[in-house]
Amino acid sequence: MRKILKNSVKFLMAGGLLLTSCHKEYFQLDRLSDEMEISPDVVAPLVHGSMSMGDIVARFDSTGYVGEFDDGLIYLTYADTLVDVMVDTVDLLIDEFYQEVYFDLEIGDNPIYISSNIGDTLHFRKSKFYGFSVDGDTRIDSIIFKEGEVMTEIQSTFLHGGILTISSDYLRNENRNSYSNTITINESDGSFSWTDHLDLDGYYLATDKSGDSVVFRMDYDLALINSGSPINPGDHCEINSNFLDLGFYSIYGVIDPGQIVSESGVLDIPIYADVPELSHLKLADPRINIFTENSLGLPFELELDSVIATAVDGTTATLVLNEHPFKIPAPDIAHVGETAYGEININNQTSNFQELLNIAPSTLSYRVEGGLDQEYLDHFVLDTSRFMVEAEFMLPLDLSFSEYALMDTLEFELGEEGIDTAIIKDVVISVSTINELPMELGLQVYMLDESFVVLDSVFDDDAVFLPSSEVDSEGKLLSASENNNSINFHTERLGSLEEVRFLKIEATLLTSGSGNQFVKFYSDYSLDFEISVYANFRINTREL
Repeated sequence: MRKILKNSVKFLMAGGLLLTSCHKEYFQLDRLSDEMEISPDVVAPLVHGSMSMGDIVARFDSTGYVGEFDDGLIYLTYADTLVDVMVDTVDLLIDEFYQEVYFDLEIGDNPIYISSNIGDTLHFRKSKFYGFSVDGDTRIDSIIFKEGEVMTEIQSTFLHGGILTISSDYLRNENRNSYSNTITINESDGSFSWTDHLDLDGYYLATDKSGDSVVFRMDYDLALINSGSPINPGDHCEINSNFLDLGFYSIYGVIDPGQIVSESGVLDIPIYADVPELSHLKLADPRINIFTENSLGLPFELELDSVIATAVDGTTATLVLNEHPFKIPAPDIAHVGETAYGEININNQTSNFQELLNIAPSTLSYRVEGGLDQEYLDHFVLDTSRFMVEAEFMLPLDLSFSEYALMDTLEFELGEEGIDTAIIKDVVISVSTINELPMELGLQVYMLDESFVVLDSVFDDDAVFLPSSEVDSEGKLLSASENNNSINFHTERLGSLEEVRFLKIEATLLTSGSGNQFVKFYSDYSLDFEISVYANFRINTREL
């Protein structure tokens, strides 16, 4: 810049000499001084702009965690899945069970056998009940099997041939015909052995309730053909029926939700640990919205228990709900295969959730469990049934904070040329603001040398750089604040900048009302600003 000014002055002087060269007899040019000094003032606006709260959010929200309500109130939101259960991953059925049936010496003592003749067919019948051992309050009325088998093993040591019929009116095929299986005992030397496998895919099983269990009956008809041989001690016909690898398309009855919905865990809330200053942030209306998706034919009560917030310093707060447990909607028998949706709202009106967040928690522990709704005891589940719980954490920007401080240190250096204080006498930077945001900004910038010793500060005192707007008792805008800040760099201060190596920036934030009341941040709130500069120069031609 010094070179430009020097050349400009020389140009003006040369032009003047040219104009007067034809009439030098009128002038005593040798008596004119070649020194010229001027002191121009320059005033120029540098920046004028306006930012709304919506613009600020759009600029910094790369995560999509920010939204706004219909009235423009801004909120932060985060969603996470608490429970996601597919019924086919839950052990509602015992994987296998078996039953043994014996026909033994009792046949030899039976009057029917004693009075029979060779070649007579003699029927000996037994019925056995199989019990489903189930947990909790579950009571299965019927099942349609998707997979599994009945493996039947038969061994007869009787010295008689015959026919064994195994049947059950409780077990029916896909055409609803009762199960019946006839096996011919074609060995009469006591060595008969036989194994059979029945694929249960599509079979329907009905049950009866017996005490705390559910049972179904299998019937056995052993028809022996008298060969004339005796019934010796130890002779028997042993039948083992094994139900293996059971899976289902559907189950009907009373199903204990606790077998399906039982989950616990800990949610990390890293923001408070990462930014300890947020412990001074208080929220007026934090919310959890819980959304349920349920295709179980199982209306039940959801118990949200042991919800405990824990702060970094060990402080805890436990969630207290006004109405609990929550009723979870479900499809009824007329809407098998459909999904019912529900919503639960936890907020200031339904709980003390505000207390939990206002301790600045780093973790939130929880336990979720289903319980029977005694008003609805006709249930069904399909192999495709699913239950999901999603929690949406919503934090409206209706808040207050005090003592929130930010600090940073930046490197600073003017460069090799520095500032020529022989030319520049004064520089004044003026910042004018009109602020609708209910937030006050205190700002100070310290200039440090290479040893981090404070040389000077940008502002003369710790006055508020950006005053907050005025709000009403509900935290809404009444009037914007207007303010002007001037930063004066005179010759001595400009010279000291050459020793500055670091800038230490300290900022404090405070909501309207000295942080003692809740204020609201709306998307149309704006901050208008104008930055202008005034500079005074001293230009001497001999110094150029």
